[in-house]
Amino acid sequence: MVEKYSLEILNRPDLFYQLINNMTDLVFLTKVHRDKSLSYVILNKPAKDLYGLTNESFGKPIKEVLPTNTYHIVKSKYEEAMEKKKPIKYEDMVTVSHPSQNSIKEVIYWESTITPVFNQEGECTHLLAIVRNLTEQREKEIEIQRIKDRFELVWNSVADATFTFDKDQNIVSVNKAFEKILGWTAEELRKDKSIRFIPEEEKENLSKIIERVKNGETVKTHEVKRITKNGEIIYFLGSFSPLYDKNGDWDGGVVTYKDITERKKYEDMLKELALHDPLTGLPNRTYFSQCLKIEMEKAKQSKLLLSVFVLDIDHFKEINDTYGHDIGDEVLKEFAKRVKKAIRKNDFLARIGGDEFVILIPELTEKANVIEIAERIQQYLHDNWIIANEIINITSSIGISFYNQFELDEKTLFKNADLALYEAKKKGRNNYQIYNDQETG
Repeated sequence: MVEKYSLEILNRPDLFYQLINNMTDLVFLTKVHRDKSLSYVILNKPAKDLYGLTNESFGKPIKEVLPTNTYHIVKSKYEEAMEKKKPIKYEDMVTVSHPSQNSIKEVIYWESTITPVFNQEGECTHLLAIVRNLTEQREKEIEIQRIKDRFELVWNSVADATFTFDKDQNIVSVNKAFEKILGWTAEELRKDKSIRFIPEEEKENLSKIIERVKNGETVKTHEVKRITKNGEIIYFLGSFSPLYDKNGDWDGGVVTYKDITERKKYEDMLKELALHDPLTGLPNRTYFSQCLKIEMEKAKQSKLLLSVFVLDIDHFKEINDTYGHDIGDEVLKEFAKRVKKAIRKNDFLARIGGDEFVILIPELTEKANVIEIAERIQQYLHDNWIIANEIINITSSIGISFYNQFELDEKTLFKNADLALYEAKKKGRNNYQIYNDQETG
């Protein structure tokens, strides 16, 4: 009963057409006439829709119903299948216009399987073509290749030496910078396992890093040294990151080496900017504070006097307003030079902001020494000032404090000098005052 029912289903044309019309693949059954001309006898709906064919297309030579370029391709492939007497498979790319969408063109990738059908005399009577749309698959492949090409471009554009390794710590790939800096190619490192660019004394440290990477940690800014192909030792700043397979399991890592020489230069530049005033080249407030703490500790141990001067340029705002900020900057630079000449070699001059300067006077034997220095500064400032052909009169007010009570902290010592400066301004500027319960020296 079941067998009879099955045969009845197979003999039902309506069911057959329903099945092929529901297929996503295109189905073309082509009749081969005795004169070798070709015509369609069965097309499913996707096949008809592709070229806008209708029922009237059946029986007509396919030359009349297909676009010219498509016809020549189809004809040659059909002839190839008939000649080989076996199914053939080929891929093709077709550009299709959509009139309903303002002639927008779409590129479609097809995979066609053509199967010749022969009669008992060995003549090919029909050709069955099953055409599968590979557009989505090919577009994904093209996108993957584009990403790979872009990654390779970025990979080889990175200035730092970079390489990847597998879970057995074998080199997998290196970038161009690695080859240029260390001299080894990925092929050399893969073929010759005896090549070592890691010094013996670095191996234990590297093993510890690899263990951290295995545990999912990214190890950043780790200083290492490596051996080039010609035996040179180079110091690097290394960064180590884990890589994982599609299952999320650890599968090796990626390492980036940055030449430590460039890093050192960069750090030195930052240190210079952080601790010095860019206009005068003098140490800034931060640098002065560091030195003051050190010298205060020394003074506490040696019981020698230490003094702090705070000084500024009298009426400096008026100089800026009258002559402009460019000349004002030149005044600041010249002021720094003159004060530097007036103090001792081991005294420490810094600019802490605007026209305000500070001097650290260490290892004093007596208070009278600071008076000599203060008067010498004012003498150096009294000499003629010619800035950009302008004669300018420059004077300075100076506040002085002593570190002779060793329980004082840095802020109090500085504050005392600042109070003395304020007193000097109250007394008409162009003088110095020593902090001592507001009594002047």
